[in-house]
Amino acid sequence: MTSEPEDPSRLYVVQQGGTIRLINGGELQSAPFLDITADVQGSEYDEDERGLLGLAFHPQYASNGRFFVYYNTRSRTLVLREYKRSAGNPDRADPQATELFSIPVLRGNHNGGMLAFGPDGMLYIGVGDGGGDTSDPDPNNNGQNIEVKYAKILRVDVENHPTAPAGNVRGGDPYVWDYGLRNPWRFSFDRCRGDLYIGDVGGRLFEEINIEPRGQGNKNYGWSVTEGGTCLKDDEATSCDSPTITRPVVAYDHDSGDGSVTGGYVYRGSRIPALRGKYLFGDFETDRVWMLTWKDGVATPRSSLSQDLASESTIQGLASFGEDAAGELYIVSYGGSIFRIDPE
Repeated sequence: MTSEPEDPSRLYVVQQGGTIRLINGGELQSAPFLDITADVQGSEYDEDERGLLGLAFHPQYASNGRFFVYYNTRSRTLVLREYKRSAGNPDRADPQATELFSIPVLRGNHNGGMLAFGPDGMLYIGVGDGGGDTSDPDPNNNGQNIEVKYAKILRVDVENHPTAPAGNVRGGDPYVWDYGLRNPWRFSFDRCRGDLYIGDVGGRLFEEINIEPRGQGNKNYGWSVTEGGTCLKDDEATSCDSPTITRPVVAYDHDSGDGSVTGGYVYRGSRIPALRGKYLFGDFETDRVWMLTWKDGVATPRSSLSQDLASESTIQGLASFGEDAAGELYIVSYGGSIFRIDPE
């Protein structure tokens, strides 16, 4: 869930099956803003990770009407495409699209899905490692292969595509910004400081939050040599103790039932002053929500917001957080509801 960059009253909800719905002034509009169901690979089984996964509006959307989506196609590809707002109706999108890239789907899971414009005006895309199961982590070793788009945060200059922006990782795929990620399902930029917060879904052992100071990309977050800082493979070209690996700021295990981190946002709204500057994130399996503060390269221990939000009894699968143009935060439930985080 997101909003236009300059209008918090218009909220857009991505539905996995292939539609984007518009909530205007608190009212769900009857017609979808965009319906690409015919092209999107729909869910075929419980916990199917394929579908329409990401949406980002151009920073100048109010004037140019451009926006971008990322999804699984029925032809077994993952695509990034650009659309535009309809010239005659701001509540609808023009169905014509321009494709920026397409990659084959390897196994169907670990697709990533987040799209966000950074403070540099570039579009960032989270792509998972291509899938697999916990007994065979990253079977293609995509995490440490900078020549492929899988297991990466990509960075695209949408004004000069296909020319790659300066500053990306050298010597590999021209769009690679960060690598060594298993499934960066949700990441975000702190709208005040510009730092990048990445929630990387773990495998057998740990869920990760990685935090990257503004502009300091080209990081190797370790997958699948390491997970949560723990060595998984000691026979790779990159060793577990390599100084090229950036360890996570937060890593938590599955001992309490958690099992799939959902990255969130640093709160920069005005309705809850006590939350300003705090990063909120959660877990899909347990619906727990935590917060932490990251300053000068150091994170405070995470503290729970689950009781305050009654998240464990209210949410049915914490699929995503949302942020509107005013910096207020929302929680998107896989059960079909959206909750705004309000002051008591």
